[in-house]
Amino acid sequence: MADPRTSIQREGLGTPTRYQICMPIAAMYKTPSPESMIDTQLVFGAAFDVYEIKDDWAYGQEIVENGYGYVGYIPMLALVLARFSATHIIASLRAPVFTKPDLKSPIRKYLPLNAGVSIEGQRGDYYFARDVGWLHQRHLIAQEDMHIDADFVEIAELHFGLPYVWGGVSSDGLDCSGLVQTSLRAVGRDAPRDADMQEATLGHSLPIRGDFSGLQRGDLIFWKGHVGIMGDAHMLLHANAHHMGVAIEPLAEAAERIAKAAGLITSIKRI
Repeated sequence: MADPRTSIQREGLGTPTRYQICMPIAAMYKTPSPESMIDTQLVFGAAFDVYEIKDDWAYGQEIVENGYGYVGYIPMLALVLARFSATHIIASLRAPVFTKPDLKSPIRKYLPLNAGVSIEGQRGDYYFARDVGWLHQRHLIAQEDMHIDADFVEIAELHFGLPYVWGGVSSDGLDCSGLVQTSLRAVGRDAPRDADMQEATLGHSLPIRGDFSGLQRGDLIFWKGHVGIMGDAHMLLHANAHHMGVAIEPLAEAAERIAKAAGLITSIKRI
């Protein structure tokens, strides 16, 4: 049976229309209501196929390379008809968008990590992004310069201390699998959205030893409904509700605490 999180379940909707996110961050809801649960977030430039528009809500699916794009509802005010393909990606947690190619010029807004932009001009250290404004080159990386072998843990560590937010994928706050997905995307390696999907598809399995020996930076530790990233052989980096933030702590301590609420580690994966 198809996973309802990542497959269109309704019949008779016809051919979708491709839209893009036009806000820095847009929430995807389970139902067409701002009071509904937020399933995930999409960042500026993300592609979203719309199957139905009703009462200013769009029902559709995020389009991603891995085929695990989430299905849900996004307010129409966060969407525009697709008009560009991203040439560059925001490479900092938050990138200021300037009105002019000058660091002293007013800031229009901030774009989050992994937002996609189309660069159409350059003046000194500043690049002009279509439908956005001026961005500093240090906050950007060209699509062709992204390397999947880059240290995604370094990206994850930038989020240390940020708040835990269910469904979050940005510096405004993240959940556990959002941290993993966001960090991997930042080095050009796409990943499914939820922990169980990541557990099923990412890397290869390692033995789970009682003393947690043999681990290294970048290994993923999975529990039922939770995932963390090893910063080294002993320390776990994860967004979690216990700390209500992105924390770093000894894996042994985290595993003991989590076992009381969610059970034992279910797998360890090395990418």
